[in-house]
Amino acid sequence: MSLFWKYVWEQCKLKNVAKITMGQSPSSKNYTTNPNDTILVQGNADIKNGWVVPRVWTTQITKKAKQGSLILSVRAPVGKIGKTKYDIVLGRGVAGISGNEFLFQYFKKMNSQGYWTRYSTGSTFESINSQDISNAYLQIPTVDEQVKVGKLLKTIDSLIAANQRQQKKPWIRGPP
Repeated sequence: MSLFWKYVWEQCKLKNVAKITMGQSPSSKNYTTNPNDTILVQGNADIKNGWVVPRVWTTQITKKAKQGSLILSVRAPVGKIGKTKYDIVLGRGVAGISGNEFLFQYFKKMNSQGYWTRYSTGSTFESINSQDISNAYLQIPTVDEQVKVGKLLKTIDSLIAANQRQQKKPWIRGPP
């Protein structure tokens, strides 16, 4: 029995492993503050701590992303990634990507390493396009390994967040 495990990660383009939907903004006359309408995600302002946070709704459905999708900011600044707990409408500042925790963590890494900035264009308002996203090369393991790696990284993220919250609390000293 070998003591070495062989992990095979395949290099592939994102378009070959995930469905990508580029956003299209509805007409602003259809924007509402009514939570009974559909959540509109327009860009970075709608993603906080890795999650979509509703702030604008719309009555016009243009491009959609389903609950559990990854939401990638494609306009100033590019590369911010979040997940959605809701079915949403995608504005033109974001793209919806079918994915899992592994891909979410992979996109966080890409963003932290400045991957998307090398593709961004525009002197006033930087952006990336559907070709940049579709043709992004990823190293992908089997689906079973993706689940395991995604769970591990999510656990580590949770531990880091809990530690950061604990550090923000005032230190309370007990009796000497």
